[in-house]
This record gives sequence, structure tokens and C-alpha cells, in this order.
Amino acid sequence: MELGLTIGRLEPGPRDAITDVRGVRVGHCTLIDPDRRLRTGVTIIRPCDDPWTERPIAAYDVLNGFGKSVGLPQLAELGELETPIGLTNTLAVWTVARRLAELTARRDPRIWSVNPVVGECNDGALSDIAAFPITDSHVDAALDAASAEVAEGDVGAGAGTRAWGYKAGIGTASRVAASGAGRCVVGVLTLPNTGRREDLRIGGFPVGALMLGPPTAPEGKSGSIMMVLATDAPVDARQLRRLAKRCALGLARVGGTASHGSGDFTIAFAPRREERLRDGELTPLFEAAVEATEAAIIHGLFASRDAVDREGAPVPALPAREVVARVYAARAALIGDRI
Repeated sequence: MELGLTIGRLEPGPRDAITDVRGVRVGHCTLIDPDRRLRTGVTIIRPCDDPWTERPIAAYDVLNGFGKSVGLPQLAELGELETPIGLTNTLAVWTVARRLAELTARRDPRIWSVNPVVGECNDGALSDIAAFPITDSHVDAALDAASAEVAEGDVGAGAGTRAWGYKAGIGTASRVAASGAGRCVVGVLTLPNTGRREDLRIGGFPVGALMLGPPTAPEGKSGSIMMVLATDAPVDARQLRRLAKRCALGLARVGGTASHGSGDFTIAFAPRREERLRDGELTPLFEAAVEATEAAIIHGLFASRDAVDREGAPVPALPAREVVARVYAARAALIGDRI
């Protein structure tokens, strides 16, 4: 959801989503209950039909490690996934991880070890996180809902997040890059919960500082963002980690600063392939990772709607159409007929 705003130079995939990488599917389960002061959920990224058998290549990168993600040490050691990737609130990480492990172990009594990978953002300002509302049924619902069409904004794990002073949520985007293996897709899904309004940049312009009036959502530097990258490029785990590192550059383009209390994580995966790109052929994929991350974050902001926090205070959505108009006006003033 870019509302006609072009982000970057590369071509998006057909859906402009992480699911442009063949076999990837995304599902959400959203839990919004004003009476219980709940605004939370679960998002599941299925890398393939059967990760336990197919073992997609995987890697991760940490920009700032103030987070409670599960499963990353073994992922780094072996360079592979065993389960779908889960995203949820901070205190539900272990619920989601246990359920993913349980569903895998039920397949065969000889499965005694499972490494679920789950990331998190803290939605406690908008949701009663200490009520531990996420249950197995929410995980199951997100798994069952997984499809190639990805809902964005206030859904799943993005139901209770805010970023750069505005309501935020799940966003996704993809970019197509030419490589030594031909046209390759890099897709990214983001869950931002970080940033100050005055740092927000969209399309290269400081729209956060330009917006009129103070934001009504409380702000602070601390927060988190989960970024999930998928590609169909023939890469190994080491090269995939290099790709994952570039997501931080896309975050920076939007105004992310990785403060002391921020948990900024990227989890990346790719299908196993016989061939492998040379390191010198990775640069177009790096650019695609940067652009897709930037666009995904913006999509999530544009798709989110006004909300209230757990005390009833308003958490406004970013006025997307006004932002786009301001960006185009700024571009026109800067470079005129060349846009």
C-alpha cells in the first residue's frame, strides 16, 4: 500500500509482498477486545510446505539485541529452519514457540528436539500484555490462515504496535533484482514498534518533522522491530546473513536509530538449491533488501488505522494521503519536471 508513492528504483514483485518468493505464505490471528483492553495477535510466516523436511537455509542478524526472540542460536549454528516463523507480543513468545514445537513433534514419536523460531515486539502500551491472552488456538488459527495474500496494518502481531509516533502494523514488500542466477526476488515482512515522530522519513523526506501539530501517541526512542526476509536467490547461510544485514539500512531510511532499548532483529531464509551465487554477484540483492525493507515499513504505517491505547488515549494512524501529497510537493520543489 504505497498510494502511488514510488519507493526506490527496483521493480516490485507481482504482489509486492514477501509471498512473491515461491512457496512463502503468511497468516494472521488478530485479537482485539476493548472490554479486556486487548490488542494483540500472532503472525506466522510459512517458508515452504514442510520446513521440518525441506530445511530452508536460514540466517539472522541483530542490529540491537534488546529482545526475547527464541530459536536463534541453533539457527545460526546450523543455518536452517525447522518450523514456520512466528511473530507475537513479548510475553507470548514461549506460547507460540511451544505450540510450533508441539505440532512438529506430534508428527513422529522419534522427534525429540525441535527449534521453533519466534520473534516479538512489546505491545503492552496498547494491550494488557500481562494477561497472557495468546493461546494455542491463536497460533493454530494463524497457521491455518496462511496464504499468498498478505493482510497489512492492524493484523496479527501488528495489532498493538506503534512506531514513529503513529499506529503501526505488519507491512510487506518485494523487489526483483538481476543477479548471476537471473531475476531473483527479495521479499520482506516487517513488524515495527519503534521510533520518534521527528525521525520519520518517507520517500527520503522528513515528513515526521513536517507534519503539523504534536502527535497524540506517546513517543520514545526505545522499541523494537522484527524484519523477516525471504529470497529465491541461490545463496548459502553466510550469504543470507549478509542479505539480512542490509535490512537495517532500509530501517534507517525510514528513521530507525537502533536505540539502547531497541530490539532490532532480522530473520532470513531461502530454499535449498544446488547452485550458489558468487559473493561478487550479491550486490543487486543487497539493494533489493534495502528497498523492500523500507517499502514494507511504509506499507505497514499506511495500512494501519486509528486506535486507542489500554488507557483509552488515542493512537492516531499516519495520515497517509497527506504524507504522499507532501512528499510529491517536496520532490517537485526539489527536482521539478525530472520526477
